[in-house]
Amino acid sequence: MYREIAAKTLIGKGKLSSIINKRIYIDEDISKTLGCWIINLKYETIESQGKITLKGSFDIQLWYASNHDQKSSVYNETIEFEEPFTMVYRDLKTIAEERFIKVYVSHYPTCSKMELESNGVVNLKIESLYLVDCFAEAILVVNCADDYKEDISIDEEILMNVNPNYLEDK
Repeated sequence: MYREIAAKTLIGKGKLSSIINKRIYIDEDISKTLGCWIINLKYETIESQGKITLKGSFDIQLWYASNHDQKSSVYNETIEFEEPFTMVYRDLKTIAEERFIKVYVSHYPTCSKMELESNGVVNLKIESLYLVDCFAEAILVVNCADDYKEDISIDEEILMNVNPNYLEDK
């Protein structure tokens, strides 16, 4: 026998693999780049007409040496992004239009490549990976068995799991 039940269930999954190429112009005579840190990731999801978009920002801190390695400084900049998720939805009959969206940061933004050009421009490649689950109230059809029988009775389970010689063994 089949029955319909209403439940909050996973109706869709998505993935966003983001690569941001950034060119940074610094007004000093850079001799070498020393490191790049990405901090303060903030994001929110925007849902519109079944499409889910991730909007957010993070801070870049680029550490560099100038004046023939005599001085070091840190360049700071906030990068904003807005990118759509690639979604796959299950074909379910939903009850309401309200969606519950949960984003997981699988790979935080990191600088995977940093190049210093001869004219002092720094090229950065920033990679990140986000996963999303979309939940909604939906109608599920489940198979119910009318002739349910226990595999073993409670007495049989006690006999299997209790050692009658427990006190004698001590």
